[in-house]
Amino acid sequence: MVDRDPVPTWTFGRTTLLGDVVHPMYSRGSNGAGQSILDARFLTGAFKRHGVNERALADYDRVRVKATADVLLMNRANLPDAILREVYTRTRDNPFRKIEDVISHDELRKISDNYKVVAGFESERLRARASYV
Repeated sequence: MVDRDPVPTWTFGRTTLLGDVVHPMYSRGSNGAGQSILDARFLTGAFKRHGVNERALADYDRVRVKATADVLLMNRANLPDAILREVYTRTRDNPFRKIEDVISHDELRKISDNYKVVAGFESERLRARASYV
């Protein structure tokens, strides 16, 4: 499993890129696929707002390059496997009977919610913002 450093732009004149070709990232939690879907939805919306032209591509590039770079860099610092890492750290790989004996539901929720915020999957934010399309 590898990722690549974020690139500064995906758009060159009337040509742009989308998906894992421009934001390969660790395949945990389907984050690469999820970001690719968001790329496609945003690009569709940009075409609807601006027409099929360079302005739409520039809008797409401005928003999605930063959004996916944030996810990629967050994954390096705090992989979606953060829960597994935390349980391992606390148990030193010793057996346990219940996850609740190691980490609380509140802690699990906090780790999961933090990832959702950075990845753009937080329910409240999704409900509050205008649709990409």
